[in-house]
This record gives sequence, C-alpha cells and structure tokens, in this order.
Amino acid sequence: MFSHFTLGSNDLNRSRRFYDPLFQTLGYSLLYSEDDAYLMYGRKDEEFPHIFISRPFDGLPATWSNGFHIAFNSADSETVDRFHSTALAHGGFDEGGPGLRFQYAEDYYGAYIRDPDGNKLQVVCYQQGRSSGYTGIDISHITLGHTDLLKARKFYGAVFDILGYVDKPEEGDDTSCGFAYPDEELPVVYIQQPFDGRPASWGNGTHTAFHAPTRVAVQAFHTAALANGGTDDGAPGLRPHYSANYYACYVLDPFGNKLQAVCRKPA
Repeated sequence: MFSHFTLGSNDLNRSRRFYDPLFQTLGYSLLYSEDDAYLMYGRKDEEFPHIFISRPFDGLPATWSNGFHIAFNSADSETVDRFHSTALAHGGFDEGGPGLRFQYAEDYYGAYIRDPDGNKLQVVCYQQGRSSGYTGIDISHITLGHTDLLKARKFYGAVFDILGYVDKPEEGDDTSCGFAYPDEELPVVYIQQPFDGRPASWGNGTHTAFHAPTRVAVQAFHTAALANGGTDDGAPGLRPHYSANYYACYVLDPFGNKLQAVCRKPA
C-alpha cells in the first residue's frame, strides 16, 4: 500500500539526533543522508526507505499537519514504551502516553508523540498478537485530516478505487471514514477530523506516497484526483533523478494534503 512518507524538518541535525535513536527501537536505521537536504530511514534488508525527513522543496519553513499522523506497528508493549521514552529523551513531545485504548480495541496498546518540528507519530501493538496494515510489521495505519466528510469520501473513494482499496463503513463514524484492501479487517488509511477540535491543516513538507501497480494506474490516480476536487502538484511522468523507472504523480486532496502515486516497474 504505502511506498514511503516524507516529514518536514527545519533543522536536519536536530532531526537526526531525534530520529536515529527513535527508529532504532523499531529496527530502522539511517540508510542515506544528504547534508541540508534529507535523511532516509528504513530497514537495511529492504530495497527502498520508508521515511524521508526533509526540508520542504519549496524553500519555505516546514509545518506540521493537523490531522495527519503515522502509526507504526510494534511487536510488543515494551517496544511501545521504549519508543515513547526515547522520543521524549531526544527532543520530542508527549501526545499520549503508553497504555490501552479500549475505544479502538480491547488489546490496542499505543503511544503518541510529536517530533521536534511538531509531526505526530504513533506506535501500536495489539496484545492478542494480531497486527494491522498490509505492510506487515511496518505501518499500522495513517490518518489524514479533513474538514468535509462527504467531500473527503468522494475524493478518496475515487482515488483509492484505482489502487484497490475499499471504504470500510463499519470503521467510520460521522467524523471519519477508513479504507483498506477488501480482505483486510482494519483500515490502513483513516480520513479523520482532528481530535483536538481545531480545523484540519496540511503540513509543508509532509506527504504520503502510495504504491501503484502500473504506470497506467498512476495516470488514472492523477485523473481521478483532479476530477474529484483535488489539485495537480506534479503530472504523471518519469522522475529519473530518483531512479530509472520511478514513474509518479503528485496531487493535493481537497484539504491540501499532499499525496503521491508511484510505480517503480519498467514500462
């Protein structure tokens, strides 16, 4: 489902001091860095990194998104505890200490933090041994903020149909909707009104990249986005400065959240 995520940073040295120890708790390491540009984190045995920490390409300051967060899967509650304490010890901020969240599930044990730039992260384990997320042990789910649920459902229903995800009405309510592969029980993307009661906002430097099965699917994703209230932020095409077969498009959803669809397969 997910290709990778980008989170904005205003100070990459500070970000590295934070993320190096934090991601070690999840088995991630720094795979590559470019001075004053970006940091790339992932698993050493995987082909592509999962997380980019980057200065925004537009040259403006990075800002955090109200309504967006990434939730990482964890194997056990001890890792959740360690993730939270490591974040606070290296310049992060508490957004919800480790503990059970019965409103989500009886075995949902999670913690929430913010990085030094305000980006929100979560780590969660299901104490009964299950996990959510089509990407196995890596990403449980993400949330994206909205200010109009009908508009959000229309947009995301259209773009996610291209990628094979379906709306799971039983996982939503009058403020949210959730999308997953048809055979998955739990959504991996929630479109949600922010819990703090403030309006959703997009973050400068934040974006989510989704795997697309073909270049045609990338084109269809872009077309569906523009036809359902989205805005072009980069037309479908090759980006050889990333890799030889990197074929992608970029769009903004109706609320300003930046999305990407990418296919790395040859034509």
